[in-house]
Amino acid sequence: MKNIAYKISVIIFIGSLLAGCGGNSETSTSSISSDAKPTAVSGAVVAAPIDNATVEARVNNDWVKVGTTRNGQIIFNNLEKITKYPALLRANADGRGRNSKIDAPFFAELRGVMVSRTDTVYLTPVTTLGAYLFDHAGGTIDAAQKARVKITSLIQKTLGFSSVDPYANPLGDGLITHEVVQQTFMVLLNLGEETNNASMQQFTTVMEKLATGMEKNTFLGAVTAINPNVTAGIEHYLDSQKSRIAQRAAALLYDHESTAAEQEAERINLLSSMNTILESMQPDTTVAEKFICERITEGSTATVLLSSPVYAPKKKNVPALRFKLSLLSNNETRDTILRPASSSAFHPTSNKFTITALPSVGILNKGVPVSVIPEQKLKAGSTTYSSGSEFSFFFDVESAPLEAQHSITFTATDNPDLSYTITFIIKGEDEIVIESVSSAGSSKLYPFDEGEAYNIPIGSITTLTEGQLAAKLTPAFDVPSPEKIFEAVQVRFTAPDNFMFRGQGAPRQQVAISIPPIAANNSFTFSMPANLDIIATKPSPVGKKVILIDVIEKNTQKILAQASGTVYFVPKSHLADIASATITNQSQSEFTYPKESAESDITLDNLTFSCQLQTWYDLAEIPKEQQPETVLELFPNVWTLRFDNAPTDTNGFKARDESYTNELDLQPFILSGLQNPIQFGLVDYSKEGGDDCRPIVKPFTTSDSIHLYFKMNADSEHEYAVKGNFILKQDK
Repeated sequence: MKNIAYKISVIIFIGSLLAGCGGNSETSTSSISSDAKPTAVSGAVVAAPIDNATVEARVNNDWVKVGTTRNGQIIFNNLEKITKYPALLRANADGRGRNSKIDAPFFAELRGVMVSRTDTVYLTPVTTLGAYLFDHAGGTIDAAQKARVKITSLIQKTLGFSSVDPYANPLGDGLITHEVVQQTFMVLLNLGEETNNASMQQFTTVMEKLATGMEKNTFLGAVTAINPNVTAGIEHYLDSQKSRIAQRAAALLYDHESTAAEQEAERINLLSSMNTILESMQPDTTVAEKFICERITEGSTATVLLSSPVYAPKKKNVPALRFKLSLLSNNETRDTILRPASSSAFHPTSNKFTITALPSVGILNKGVPVSVIPEQKLKAGSTTYSSGSEFSFFFDVESAPLEAQHSITFTATDNPDLSYTITFIIKGEDEIVIESVSSAGSSKLYPFDEGEAYNIPIGSITTLTEGQLAAKLTPAFDVPSPEKIFEAVQVRFTAPDNFMFRGQGAPRQQVAISIPPIAANNSFTFSMPANLDIIATKPSPVGKKVILIDVIEKNTQKILAQASGTVYFVPKSHLADIASATITNQSQSEFTYPKESAESDITLDNLTFSCQLQTWYDLAEIPKEQQPETVLELFPNVWTLRFDNAPTDTNGFKARDESYTNELDLQPFILSGLQNPIQFGLVDYSKEGGDDCRPIVKPFTTSDSIHLYFKMNADSEHEYAVKGNFILKQDK
């Protein structure tokens, strides 16, 4: 068969990408069809194309090369390798792409979802988040639809760009608007400039964290875990960042090959258009955005999210299901309901919902009565309930057919497209049903015998210790004995990409536990004996990995439950290396100045802070008493404060020779020596006979961000971005 090259317009927007530092059901009028017709879209990119980027599709849990990029377009030469749609695509995972506009390396990985063989796909920062949401939700066509609805809602409602479709072709007349949207999204996440390669390599890490946070929280809640500067809500934060957004967006669209005068004229025109777009934003963060359902357990104050489906045994006197249902907007986080009396800046709104579907196998009462109250049976209809209402469902399933599914559905009053469904499945009284499974390994740190600071080579191995690979299973009802559950189910682990398990026989991707579990507190822990290695089959980056866990019914080989465990693969000679760094003990995180000083030099008064360093021991949560006495063996010796703006001759930090630069060498201002956390003091020491070390700066925009970076030595190619930042902004 001839290898036919399919050329499908897949637009990779690197100009719109600024890389990072550090059961709801919805419907939409813009739906996805797996039989979508091909759309003729010319290949183009914003600002510059990515050349030579490898494009891969995930096929059977492996990444398979299906094409490469040329001027932003993907030339598919292995499209037949994709055997199932929708398919997850990624571009530039190996970091070998180049920004051809400025002829510079491009390190960020972008993702998208291809819903059919003839689909046209646009890969942008926003669609990368959508791809992660799709993947987390199971990778189905329904998951693709819901991810698309969620991303569209975030752009149109939460960010306020009501007429923008983030999945439409952004080129032509909509180019400027699209660029503003992408930059708004990136600035909200506190992400750095695309010229910072160290930050860009962390882009997918930020997207993964954001998507994971959105599973159990609102978008606002997930954002605040990434950007601690969003202290008074999304709308307030973006309002303070509009000038910065426009400056960053304009810098990505004008022609860098034109003369300086032409560039400046084009930049002024772009800024004018972009400021107009930003002023027209109308964020609505009060619209209901997410249901949070918490299980109420008698005698316990613990907060546990209810997972659906709920399994009920076919018998009399099934314990009632009690739960609290909250309906949150993007003016709230989950902390709003967990700690309502806290000093959080986010406060609950008056979201209400109705019951739109009820099952016939029981009675739903409001509140938590001891027993069922038939005369107070709730019905589906127009009656509204407030966010935070509590309910009790009393089962009547003795005569219900096995495997029958029933459900309760709640729908937001102000957003009919947003609903939440609790599904009940009837099971046999003696059937083994797994309610939950989680990783329960004794250590998350896997030391390999060979490797460098950033890479684990082929053939490197780590030997598992007793209990290091383990899973905890909780049955849904009628807790059996360890022997009975061992007869019924098998626990299987899948190694991360580029690794395999090695024991007796040939290396393999998956292993199953062959000894009975240990019972404790209505749960069972399956542990792998210490007779197994993990071996690297391909070179792999050091750091966070995921081991998948499947619980399989032995008789049918059906997967009953799934989970994953986060672990850290690190060469044993580098366990004490710095794995994470965070700004702490800031004297202040924001510096403001009056509007009349915008074009003048500004002194940053009393700038003191620390940088908390964490090793791989710390990230893997190894107790301090179990770590070596001297953990940090090598401290950074190059520290830099840097504006998130390209350097100019007239803005940034002022040097002694009256010139300006966008970065400041912090080495002279270290107070703590080789101690963790590293302490910095940029203050006036003149009263003590020293120098005035306060930085003098001239702002780039009305709101500038300054980040901290470090290197292990002056000639190192690897620069690390520290979590956290400083804001320099103009007073209103």
